[in-house]
Amino acid sequence: MAHSEANPDALLWDGVSLEIGGHSVLRQVQLTAKRGEALALVGESGSGKTMCCMAALGLLPEGSVLTAGRIVGLGQVWSDSTGGHTQPVPRGSLISMVFQEPMTSLNPTLHCGSQLAEVIRRHQGGQRDAAHQKARALLEEVQLSDPARAMRAFPHELSGGQKQRVLIAMALANDPDILLADEPTTALDSTLRAELLGLLRSLQLKRGLAMVLVTHDMDVVEKHADQVAVLYRGEVVEKGAVRDVLSAPSHPYTQGLLACRVPQSGRPTPLPVLADFMTPSGPTFAPKQIRTAPTAETPDLLVIERATKTYPGQKTPAIENVSLRLPKGGSLGVVGGSGCGKTTLARAILGLHQIDSGTIKLGDKMVHGGQHNDIQHIRATVGLVFQDPRAALNPALRVGRMLGEVLTRWGTPKQQLQQDMEGLMEAVGLDRSALDKKPDGFSGGQRQRIVIARALAANPDLLICDEAVAALDVSVQAQVLNLLIELQEKRGLSLLFISHDLGVVRYLCDRTVVMDKGQIVEEGTSDAIWSTPHHSVTRRLQAAGGGAID
Repeated sequence: MAHSEANPDALLWDGVSLEIGGHSVLRQVQLTAKRGEALALVGESGSGKTMCCMAALGLLPEGSVLTAGRIVGLGQVWSDSTGGHTQPVPRGSLISMVFQEPMTSLNPTLHCGSQLAEVIRRHQGGQRDAAHQKARALLEEVQLSDPARAMRAFPHELSGGQKQRVLIAMALANDPDILLADEPTTALDSTLRAELLGLLRSLQLKRGLAMVLVTHDMDVVEKHADQVAVLYRGEVVEKGAVRDVLSAPSHPYTQGLLACRVPQSGRPTPLPVLADFMTPSGPTFAPKQIRTAPTAETPDLLVIERATKTYPGQKTPAIENVSLRLPKGGSLGVVGGSGCGKTTLARAILGLHQIDSGTIKLGDKMVHGGQHNDIQHIRATVGLVFQDPRAALNPALRVGRMLGEVLTRWGTPKQQLQQDMEGLMEAVGLDRSALDKKPDGFSGGQRQRIVIARALAANPDLLICDEAVAALDVSVQAQVLNLLIELQEKRGLSLLFISHDLGVVRYLCDRTVVMDKGQIVEEGTSDAIWSTPHHSVTRRLQAAGGGAID
């Protein structure tokens, strides 16, 4: 299928303003996506990035009204607020989209090959065999290691990265001119994220596509885009060539997005947040102190010796001969790609999974091999913060009910509940009125604060954070990291921070262990691991996290 040459601009948002249910969502958006270039749309959740893509596709929710402007695609008017003549949006053929979550974008009841062939036949017709041949060729183009297996597999039989490659193949199936990618790698570990973004970029250049890349990560913009537009509350506050915008940002919001990233050296605290830059008088931020690690004389809170766990039906151990120590008040990062054993280790520490051999000791109690009462004590001593705050909170319950259940479970008298719940809200920087609301009444960052408050309800000595900031905007990530540091200092907490982001771990944690295939392959101070990685896995994680390897 030949690419249209009717207009050098593949996609144009021409002064677009949009309302949903009477609320303004986009305001006078003027943007251009050109062939052979990648345009990055950057901003926090709710800034209007996805709505720009949905407007271009004609997939706006019920109650949406285009109040001004028009959308011009491939020389044709696709939407016009004045009611002028428009053309149908050629979705799936000339313009297509890669969505954020592959598991919800693929039909779980159909083989991946059948879904891909269906897209081809829907737009191109032809015989079933020919469509399946093209589908397999597309899976080879997106560099799936075993295309034949992927053709036969159901979505749940593929990893997250493999499913995302299937979605990319599906978006490219009918040779589009325009490719929209809405946070296509947010849920993946850093090495997979870098790999897939590199694949998208190479395919975009190879095919001469106009690509619109939605992201909240300025590192992604720097590596994978030509032009960038920064959106804030539905408005484009800054746009231009990536090099120009990132080297000399003019708008305070852009300056804040860049400053909120964890530094690549030092551990100043607190990190800047967007509010520091959005004041009438300009940036007000100044770091207060440099964090220091516990001394060698500090006693250990957590000691693991040669822990091994193999799940039934599997030959390879999920964790094998894992040994580590975490001092009281210290912070230890556990990093590695998906499936390396990080979460299995956390569950073993909590006593949720029985290890096959080795020992895990928390304080003066044995997690494995001890008495039942020891396990109960351990679960009161350890708090757990999950990756996805929306999934971790019951949407039907108010915050006060959720916190009250935990406090009651660990012996708080009824007459003390309200005071303790209000104290937890204050500890995580939320107003006491939050106790009367349900989770959907909060932003992503606020929900994560509630998850942290619930983890603190038993007054633990150890807080395990399992990918606790992986799905958050960079500005919200900074807020949560500041909160964890503040809580650690005030309460003397020890932190076990599980992540695939070596940059975040370097900033937050005193020491780091790197895991691969269930084993610890490298360990040391976080600064040493970051600056001079030795193992190939560590080097890949460091490169994916934005560091330069000499």
